[in-house]
Amino acid sequence: MSYGGHGQRRFLSSSEPAKDGSFDETMDKIFIAAQREATGEGDAWFVDEAAKAAWEPKWWNLADQAVNGVHFVHEMSGLHYAGSIFATTCLIRLVILPLAIRGQRAASRMAHIQPELQVIKKRYEALGTPTQAEQKAFAEQMKSLFARYDVKPFASLAAPLIQAPLFIGMFFGMKKMPELYTTEFSTGGILWFTDLTLPDPTYVLPLICGLSFLATIESGKEMMIDSNPTSGPMLVNAFRAMAFVAVPVMTTFPAAMLCYWVPNNCITLVQSVVLRHPVVRNQLGIWDRPKPIPGMQTDVGFQETMQKLVKQVQGEPTTEAAKIKKHNDEIESKKRLAQVSKATRARRRDG
Repeated sequence: MSYGGHGQRRFLSSSEPAKDGSFDETMDKIFIAAQREATGEGDAWFVDEAAKAAWEPKWWNLADQAVNGVHFVHEMSGLHYAGSIFATTCLIRLVILPLAIRGQRAASRMAHIQPELQVIKKRYEALGTPTQAEQKAFAEQMKSLFARYDVKPFASLAAPLIQAPLFIGMFFGMKKMPELYTTEFSTGGILWFTDLTLPDPTYVLPLICGLSFLATIESGKEMMIDSNPTSGPMLVNAFRAMAFVAVPVMTTFPAAMLCYWVPNNCITLVQSVVLRHPVVRNQLGIWDRPKPIPGMQTDVGFQETMQKLVKQVQGEPTTEAAKIKKHNDEIESKKRLAQVSKATRARRRDG
């Protein structure tokens, strides 16, 4: 008799009795052995089914839930997997949009509170070892300051604390899906990236991802700097460097991961640009950027940063003090050169 599936077949003679277990168990063993020996489409199907059977999604694992979510959207909508990943990403961003707006509102108020907050902190640090009464007074000042500006200190942290696990879960979920749905993902793409299990052969997706991330940083750098004038510029430059470093790394990722990452970055960029519009900010209660603090450098444009780095490499001065020193040194050098030239001419006349 015969037993087979998906193009592979294995025969068992009626004179070969099943020594261990029932007849069905024997057939299952023969079928599995045949699938392992086979190659081609049937073997790929078997590997996919084995991977799905071995996978046990856990309710607390956000990557597993991301896989379930994309597969659910795929089955309900009939979209290919690239479209399903895009649709799932849009749904997640739509759900957390109120949280992002709340974070922007809190960050705008934190930016306005910084000058007074720094004064209070410096006064408290100048006390050295404050007494219990001084500690209580400091706490009351901070509480009064937050109440006056309608600032909830943890509101600006709630957005990243909730968004980050969701984004990480989707990232690792899309890394896992090509292994679970290899056959479906190999033909589930669109345009030039039809195989979602392989990296983008044209490198277009990694470039779009890196450029959109860099554009997002540039569009929102003022809020980041205003909210934290001390370390804000350093964070902006760190994110800029990350955008460039990430591109070659992303060229090794399967296209399925970039089908999530690219639209996610683009949505973030559009959201950042829209929330900068005065009418939108006014309607949502997001305050305008505060005036610069006197004596504090806040211009950290990308072009200015790169020019500064080039000057440092070339040994050129980048600070006002260094420029003044270089100018004075040039003047002294010219004076010495003029004196040497004058003395040389005098010796020639005398000789």
